[in-house]
Amino acid sequence: MKAVWNHFGGFGKIVMTILLVISSFMVFSFLAVLVALPFVDNISLLKGSSIDGLMTTGMLRYLQIVQSMSLFIIPSLLAGSLFWGHFSRGLGLYKPQRIMLILSCLIIIFSQPLVNYLGLWNSTLKLPDFLGGLEKWMRQSEESAADLIFRFLDTDQFYLVLVNVFMITILPALGEEMLFRGVLQPIFKEWFRNEHLAVFLTAFIFSAIHLQFFSFLPRFFLGLILGYLMIWGKNLWYPIAGHFANNFLSLILFYYYRYTHPEINPLQPLPDQMTISWLFVAFASVGMFVFIWQFYSHNCKIRRN
Repeated sequence: MKAVWNHFGGFGKIVMTILLVISSFMVFSFLAVLVALPFVDNISLLKGSSIDGLMTTGMLRYLQIVQSMSLFIIPSLLAGSLFWGHFSRGLGLYKPQRIMLILSCLIIIFSQPLVNYLGLWNSTLKLPDFLGGLEKWMRQSEESAADLIFRFLDTDQFYLVLVNVFMITILPALGEEMLFRGVLQPIFKEWFRNEHLAVFLTAFIFSAIHLQFFSFLPRFFLGLILGYLMIWGKNLWYPIAGHFANNFLSLILFYYYRYTHPEINPLQPLPDQMTISWLFVAFASVGMFVFIWQFYSHNCKIRRN
């Protein structure tokens, strides 16, 4: 396919990307609602507990999947075609090296203690008194998001666990990386002619767009790692693999704690349950940097060959 929008500069591509995202979301959300209407009274679609008396978890799962497709995957594929002439290769989706995929996952796995520590620190931040109303809204937004995710995940039905794996781990890893590291980061790099600034800007937007302010810092840090996996690896499958590892590990830990400590909500642990050993964080962080160096070095060897 011809890259008909390749002549746009960085700012123009950002504007067109925003228009693609908005248009895709509006069109496909509308179509999804039309598809769902005949099943409104069908138990199989609406199976689950009521949320605020309006929608059930089954319907919200369906809408969440549609949202991932319409906000991230579809506009990213269109951008790849229109900006760079190919819906997949334009985003950097090439055949990956197996060792690089494994290293990507190991980097993210070994980053988790540091990420969790950053999350604990981020959650204790307080705004000045004159911004008390804003802080209250931010915490309510955070709690609402956590409550919705908890309702999605809190099930012992195997088929719903599989749906959650698809909805919580696979789709976000694929879709968010396609949009952020596959589309936005290359555009920022082209616009500002600075790949490091592109990584930081993309990570900032990646974290901010989730509207979970008291977990902004750990998500921003993960965004930086995923951004550099893309910069060094020149292949979108590496940040996708890392993103998947992060989400899948979180899912495993959620079900582990729900099984072993059913009295607590793993998404909102009590303060005395949030202690992290500095020694553990330090050792894991060293491991993370070792794997980052191996990833970078292995990629340099591939380029030389």
